[in-house]
Amino acid sequence: MKSWQDKPVEVSYLLNPSFCGELFRRSMKKYKNVTSNNLPYPLIFLILPIVLHKVTRDKMPSTARKKMHTWLQENPEVKINFAKRANNLVPITKETIIFLLQLNAIEIDDKGNLKLKNYRRKNITSQKEGEVANCYRKAEIIGHWFGKMEKVSTIYTMWGVRP
Repeated sequence: MKSWQDKPVEVSYLLNPSFCGELFRRSMKKYKNVTSNNLPYPLIFLILPIVLHKVTRDKMPSTARKKMHTWLQENPEVKINFAKRANNLVPITKETIIFLLQLNAIEIDDKGNLKLKNYRRKNITSQKEGEVANCYRKAEIIGHWFGKMEKVSTIYTMWGVRP
């Protein structure tokens, strides 16, 4: 893993563990609200390649009312190069998980799932518009969609990737 000084400025701004961690936190919270369960570990690796990819994010509906599989059938182009994007973001995802574990913001439960913990954080809900707010909303939709699915393997299959 490259040190932060060696990373391009754009990567440091967009893919920093704090921002990515907030995307994870919002997805995990929605998942927990829908299922009453903690987020299965493999699903965390799908959040960033969906939410951070502008074309995919822009095509996503504004609410979670539409089912994920229906939306994917209507927008098959979002799966183009998805496996490559997901693979490229694995190091960022792992770095973010480590960051959140060190902050005591998440923990791994006895089933290996990711559990949100209560922790003090700066209130960042003031972001109501713009690209950051849009990323937050889409991360919540992803958490909701994932929560409506029964199996991790089904979600991976829908996106055309393997864990």
